[in-house]
Amino acid sequence: MLWITWSLAVSDEKALLTTIAERVLTRANRATGDAQRTFEALADTRLAPCSPAHIEQMRQLVFNTRSVEEIGFFDNGRLACTSWGVIEKPILFKPPDFTTSKGLGITLNVHPALPGGAAKLAFSSGNYNVLIDPVRFIDVVAEPQVFMGLTMADGRFIARSNEAPDELIESLSRTPRVGVDREFAFSAVRVADWTAIALERRPGFFSSLRREQLILLPIGLLIAGLMVSMVVWQSRQRLSLRSEIATAIRNREFEMHYQPIIDVATGHCVGAEALVRWRRPDGSWVRPDLFIPVAEDTGLIGDITAIVIEHVGRDLGTILARNPSLHVAINLAPADLKTDIVLTRLDALTARHAIAPAQVWLEVTERGFIDYGAARDIIAEARAKGYRLSIDDFGTGYSSLTHLQQIAFDALKIDKSFVDTIGVPSAKSAVIFHIIEMAKALGVSIIAEGVEHQVQADYLRANGVGLAQGWLYARALPPEEFVSYLADIGVATPAGDATINNT
Repeated sequence: MLWITWSLAVSDEKALLTTIAERVLTRANRATGDAQRTFEALADTRLAPCSPAHIEQMRQLVFNTRSVEEIGFFDNGRLACTSWGVIEKPILFKPPDFTTSKGLGITLNVHPALPGGAAKLAFSSGNYNVLIDPVRFIDVVAEPQVFMGLTMADGRFIARSNEAPDELIESLSRTPRVGVDREFAFSAVRVADWTAIALERRPGFFSSLRREQLILLPIGLLIAGLMVSMVVWQSRQRLSLRSEIATAIRNREFEMHYQPIIDVATGHCVGAEALVRWRRPDGSWVRPDLFIPVAEDTGLIGDITAIVIEHVGRDLGTILARNPSLHVAINLAPADLKTDIVLTRLDALTARHAIAPAQVWLEVTERGFIDYGAARDIIAEARAKGYRLSIDDFGTGYSSLTHLQQIAFDALKIDKSFVDTIGVPSAKSAVIFHIIEMAKALGVSIIAEGVEHQVQADYLRANGVGLAQGWLYARALPPEEFVSYLADIGVATPAGDATINNT
């Protein structure tokens, strides 16, 4: 029980520090996003440089942007004006100390035009720079003794709080990790251009240890006599579904089935939706609608997504590489859209198997837009890399029209509940027509799912729906059966021929 209390205290502390580090990264990404959007707003301005209207525009941007404190305009390397006004004294442009992966320059220790102002961090792009207080990057609620820091890719600090051993900080900056040594508990998390570090001396979590001991040691004494019976009882109980999922991830119990996506006009297969399946060691299957929500709620969905991407490469890598007109659709959960980890895995998939990014379609349900700010950046980056974005189960979520206006996407997937109304008197029967017409107006591909009857396929074809999937064509197939299916039905090629290379 002493060991358990120590383990719990350490685990809680590491989790807390990781949360703090992730919040620092969130602050960094938010500040960078504010700077990027400010530059985008200024890029198209047609106002005369440093005119009253130009200065007023910069001033309004500062006022309406949370992180930005000052905007400067440079003419031939000299600061001509800022959001404060025209600058008379000569102030030269200071070259960036670092350039982000998105092309923004970062310069440390830049003083604003306002006399007496503290040193700021400058983002620069084109003729402009914006000043941001480094404190904003670590403006995270934490205990006073917790050290927080944010470094650039080269290890230099953007901001830091409190003091900590330079050797440990440098080590964490080079190799981010979570752990405990003889003096500190620490967590370092790296995403893209930033590494966030949070650490605390061991005495900082001794109070948590003592609290755990006061609770658990008496319990340990009480349960000692019941240990044997408890072990027997527990061995007969099923693990919670969450624990079972975690075990299944470790034991690689998940498999993939692929449901063909059909060109309605030609009947050729143009792709497949990758659907994860869980088969227990005893051979029984667990329905996705049971384990996927639990995995999302418990933070395990990212591990399942990683397994899906790995299986897709193993099962279809060669076929996709040799049939450029074929694509695979991979479902992403809302949690997958909060960081760019999934993009890193997708990049590795396409590079390893020589697959074009356009052959990978990312299906996102409307629930994926709950955290719209984070999702927007990941989606924009994915589309910039060439991946296709499809809105899945459209119309079953909320704020659908809002998402169509705010999210750039390539395909819209009509939910089965609307397809089922085709040819059946229903209050929803007119909705599918309007969804199709709206998708046409937006110029995006349309995919109908859950097509089970020929009358539905005929209606979709007559109304210009290009793609469909459902049991009318094929159920979700194991990898080897899907490959055989492709050979039988044919794969649509750019020239319109039905071919597949089975090598």
